[in-house]
Parts: sequence; C-alpha cells; structure tokens
Amino acid sequence: MKHMTGKNQHGFTKGKSCLTNVIAFCDTVTCSVDMGQAVDIVYLDFSKAFDTVPHGLLLEKLMCYGLDKWSVWWVGNWLTGRTQRVVVNSSFSSWQPVTSGVPQGSILGPMLFNIFISDLHDGIKCTLMKFADDTKLSGEVDTSEGRATLQEDLDRLGEWANKNLMKFSKDKCKVLHLGKHNPGVQHRLGSMWLESSSVERDLGVLVNNKLNMSEQRAAAAKKANRMLGCINKGITSRDKEVIIPLYSALVRPHLEYCVQFWSPLYKKDVDRLERVQSHEDDQRTGKPAI
Repeated sequence: MKHMTGKNQHGFTKGKSCLTNVIAFCDTVTCSVDMGQAVDIVYLDFSKAFDTVPHGLLLEKLMCYGLDKWSVWWVGNWLTGRTQRVVVNSSFSSWQPVTSGVPQGSILGPMLFNIFISDLHDGIKCTLMKFADDTKLSGEVDTSEGRATLQEDLDRLGEWANKNLMKFSKDKCKVLHLGKHNPGVQHRLGSMWLESSSVERDLGVLVNNKLNMSEQRAAAAKKANRMLGCINKGITSRDKEVIIPLYSALVRPHLEYCVQFWSPLYKKDVDRLERVQSHEDDQRTGKPAI
C-alpha cells in the first residue's frame, strides 16, 4: 500500500509525522529564500474531506492501483450499505444512506483516504506536501514564468477537486509571501482570488512570512503559562507525585510539539520558554507563582 500513498504524504504513514512534514517542506522553502529567491506558499483547505470521498471513485482507484477484485469487493462491501441519522435530545431524524466518506475512527478509513488523494500531485511542477487532507503548495515567484507555473499548478488542483467531487474551502486557503523582494502577486483557485496572510498555522505550528517562528514561540509559552496558572489555582498540593504528572501531561506538550522545527534561536525566546520551566519549578517546591 505504501507506493499508493505517494512520497509527499506524511499523514497516517509509517515513519512520517507532522514533524517530518513541516521540516521537509520548510527545508525546501528556506533553501530557496536563502538563495535570494521569492517564494509563495499556498495553504489549501479541503471542505469536509473525509466525509466527501465518493465511494465509486475510490473503488475505481483501488482497481487502477492493482488491488485484486476480491479485495476491492470487500472494501466496497465495507463502505456501502451504511446509514446514519441525527439525534437531538429525544428527537430522531429518519435514517439516510451514506453514499460518500470514509468511516472515521477506523483503521482502514485513513488509509483509504490517503489512497484516494494520492494522485493529487500528478502533473504538479511546484513543491506539494500533504498530511492527510492538509495540503500546501510552494513555488518560486521571482519571474513571470515561475508565477505562471504556480498558477498552473493551482489550476490543476482545482481540476482534480472537480473531477474527484471534492471542494476547497476557498475562504480558508491563504498565501504566504516569502523573500525580501517578493512581488506579492495574487493567486487564483478556480474563480476566486486567494487572500494573503502574514502568519498561518501549519499543522499546529505558526509560520510567518519571515520564517522566524516568533509567533509560535510566543504562543507556546502563553499556552503553557495559562495551563500552569490553572494548575496553580486548581491544585493545592505541591507534592512531586501530583505536580510532575500534571506538568508532563498538560504543560510540556505545548512546549515540545514539533519543537525540533521551531526551537528558539534568540535569547529573548529562550528566556521566555525558560521562565515557563522556572514557574513549574516554583510550583513543585511550593514557592508562590509569579
């Protein structure tokens, strides 16, 4: 199944993660920016991606990728014939057939989605990276040729979405303009012009148009301090057996998520994060919180 999902897919893939996605993508982008190139990143957002996968097209792709007919029949039997209804308080809607989507919460569902979206990169000339349905596209835009190539790739992605009965949430698709001499041109997805942004959340990490990660570091420290405040106000005990597990479960994740990607370089950022650690030490030793 590995060859079906594509090399640029990092979601639900062995040996890959959010961290490998952001590092690999940013490495490509920063190499171009460091050489003085202007680069645009287009962050794309599918609308209800897991719920809108058409079963018929998915089964066709499984056949095209070489699965034997009995395996495809089994998958089809697993997908089709499902029904659902909505429950609000004690009121029930009528049962309706489920004609699209992969069952979420299942093991097979994410793999089937990866297979369905694996041909998204076909014909794409710029850099495309995926984590499940989270997709981003980057290209150098110093020249008219580069800008045209990026727009052609966006047109291909729009055509793919139409062909595969998927939709982009175009109001959530944004563009980051990187590089000192970036012309800041607008890009189009279908008939809609995409808005520019100064900072975007990339798989939970805030990335700005200067690639200095300052927003991410500030946000991580703020969330960690907020959680420390909740622990300080809500927990009277300062025993290690109580504080350390709470800190490990509620505070450290904010400081450690993809930290290999956004680890601080400047003293002010290091000091900001170290203050979070010192506050935790104060709580553990019983000193009053700052």
